[in-house]
Amino acid sequence: MKTALIGLLTGPVGVGKTTVAERVAGLARRRGLVCGGLLAPAMMNGCGQKAGIWGHDLLSGKRRILARTDRELGGPAVGPYSFDGEALAWATGVVENAIGRCDLLIVDEIGKLELWRNAGLAPILPRLAAGEAERSLVLIREFLLGELQERLGSVEQVSIEVSEGNRGELPPQILERMT
Repeated sequence: MKTALIGLLTGPVGVGKTTVAERVAGLARRRGLVCGGLLAPAMMNGCGQKAGIWGHDLLSGKRRILARTDRELGGPAVGPYSFDGEALAWATGVVENAIGRCDLLIVDEIGKLELWRNAGLAPILPRLAAGEAERSLVLIREFLLGELQERLGSVEQVSIEVSEGNRGELPPQILERMT
């Protein structure tokens, strides 16, 4: 049995962390690996501005709206985002269902909602810390990295910083490191 390894994909807002993770998932699949978990790409409005966040289940392909900036969804609010409580529960279930069923688990993303409010995807953090997912790639904003590393405890972690200069070449490097 391998020791669990968590890749922590970090970088500033809008640098392309989700795009890098999506490309890693595509490369993993082309290699015959099962990639599961959740991607959370931006939902853009007609003017090209971010209007919300999608949740995309990597195993089933299903998508749900997780958050909006232009209307109240009835769940927790963080900054300009109003989250849908039922969609967050669905997203947590997506990740929990993928743990142990895939070669590479992707978690997009752990943020203020999880670390400061113990909501959203927070229930999966103890499972990651316990090494239940053998290989995982977790997206996290730079300023929250230290806090997440602390919460993950002694499980092996590797930080991967995304920048405009390296985001194109990172996906194959990440896949090699994670597998």
